Amino acid sequence: MMANTAVAFFMIHPKRSKKAFEALIKDWMGILVSDGYGVYRKWVGQRQTCLAHLIRKATELSESKNPEIAKCGKWSKAELQRLCHMAHSPPTSGQWNAFYARLIRLISTYEDRKDDAGRFARRLLREIESLWTFLVEEGVAPTNNHAERMLRFAVLWRKRSYGTRSEKGDRWVERILSLRQTCRLRCKTTYPVLVDAMRAYFKEQTPDLAWISQG
Repeated sequence: MMANTAVAFFMIHPKRSKKAFEALIKDWMGILVSDGYGVYRKWVGQRQTCLAHLIRKATELSESKNPEIAKCGKWSKAELQRLCHMAHSPPTSGQWNAFYARLIRLISTYEDRKDDAGRFARRLLREIESLWTFLVEEGVAPTNNHAERMLRFAVLWRKRSYGTRSEKGDRWVERILSLRQTCRLRCKTTYPVLVDAMRAYFKEQTPDLAWISQG
């Protein structure tokens, strides 16, 4: 699924893959906020990697029984949380230079290790150009928490209903979830909008979509 602050769009696909991703975005060329899934990392446009995902992984490492891995996790968590907080309190040039120096030192300290600390350091190095897009592009968030909140309703629905069993069912679910979550974002009640759309359909008219683009 894709979502911004005004619209949510759902698509059901048999598997998470490059093909599914391309079918979802088509010719969209915005700024992608995502986790570190390989297909997303190869996105040709601008991307912000989700700092919340990295912080959770760093937290996991910080709880390791191996002291060096735990040290890497605690250090990484502190730096990533500091970076995330910059979304609300932009750093001065001095603060940024100090942060960047610490991050590079962190990566260089652990990147040659063969354990989880090394793998995480190399992951940070791969993602480094996408760690702070939110600081240079207005309106970009440091995490994909917004999309995950939009997705949560769909996950709960699927658990209760056991999903769909046909392509027609998939298309219906895509549309009703897109409508429901977009209405939520626009502070509108879903049912009246759905009724208006159905009335327009039976009258062979185009439903009113102006509310989607209204500020």
